[in-house]
Amino acid sequence: MSRVPATIVAVLLSLLGVGCGESVSTGEGAAAPQVRKADLSGAAAAAGDPADEYFYNPAGKRDPFLGFFNRKDPISTAIDINTPPLQRWDVDKYALTGIIWNTQSPRALLVDPEATGHSVRLGTYVGRNWGKVTAITETGVVVTEEYQTLDGELVVNPVSMVFSAGNMK
Repeated sequence: MSRVPATIVAVLLSLLGVGCGESVSTGEGAAAPQVRKADLSGAAAAAGDPADEYFYNPAGKRDPFLGFFNRKDPISTAIDINTPPLQRWDVDKYALTGIIWNTQSPRALLVDPEATGHSVRLGTYVGRNWGKVTAITETGVVVTEEYQTLDGELVVNPVSMVFSAGNMK
């Protein structure tokens, strides 16, 4: 029942809005407005050949119609099922939680972002860049990543993992 008066009010307001427009009447003595067209021949001559026109090249640029938050990077989010668990994350994403160092074969316990613990020893591959555990001491673990630059130069990047303040006991 409240819908009928709302509909009637909406129709009346729309009719009132149509009737309020101004009508322009040109009398007998009124002069027609003069319209000037822009002369583009000088601008076209100054621009040069049509071959000098600018063309947009979208290569290497992001799509301006995609939102910032729904963008997914296929390289960083793709995890292959056959990838070993220790190579699914970057080295800096792992947390060092324990070390057994006073033995013939020292071991360390690394926890990934999914809160899964992994036991590593010397020579174990860790991280997406094929980092290798090269040292286990009582204070931390060293993972060495080796990769080549575009120039063919071999770069060795040692990443040290130490206990966080909350894990020292």
